[in-house]
Amino acid sequence: MIALITWLRSAVFYDGHVVLLLSYAVVWVPFVVAVAVACFARGTRSLSRDIGLRITLLDVFLGVGAGLLARATAGIIEIAITGHMVGLGVTFGETIYDGWWLFGTILAPVLVAPFIEELFFRGLLQKSVLQASTRRMSRTPALALSVVLSAALFALLHLMQAANPTAALILGLSAFVFGLAASLIAAFTGRIGGAIVAHIVFNGVLVLTALL
Repeated sequence: MIALITWLRSAVFYDGHVVLLLSYAVVWVPFVVAVAVACFARGTRSLSRDIGLRITLLDVFLGVGAGLLARATAGIIEIAITGHMVGLGVTFGETIYDGWWLFGTILAPVLVAPFIEELFFRGLLQKSVLQASTRRMSRTPALALSVVLSAALFALLHLMQAANPTAALILGLSAFVFGLAASLIAAFTGRIGGAIVAHIVFNGVLVLTALL
């Protein structure tokens, strides 16, 4: 993904909108394809049964609480490492209130990304690891393995956003903390609704502080 975006930036016909779309597409498309294959080609063709895509009032309550707590923890991590909190330097450039700005600032990071990423990490990946590991060990260690592995791979994905080693450390730890929270909610409820809500809150708070 990084190589693709670097090439596009250096191209003669560089278009920021194309880079924006491709930077999300190279992550989202494989996730969506994997979930679609698992559910519709090899599963029951039900996102509710196969992935746990359901949202209840309890999920909303747990998700809001977990998202706020994880974001507060991410702030503490940033302060501990850098001595101050600057929201990882997140900015959105010049504000132009059009469809592209709305997509890049609100829709993609706050709504679409949380939904697709939770479908994959907490829905497909975590459940797949749990099912595979319960064949070799008892349920409790298998559950712990699925939670930690889901959180670790989620954090690894977000390291690609880091511009320097310090940002990588902060992003990695913050994403891992959130990943643990989201994975635990999914593990104990059997649904990914709470994880989706938590992800929306976690990203939304960061976007809101960057816009203020």
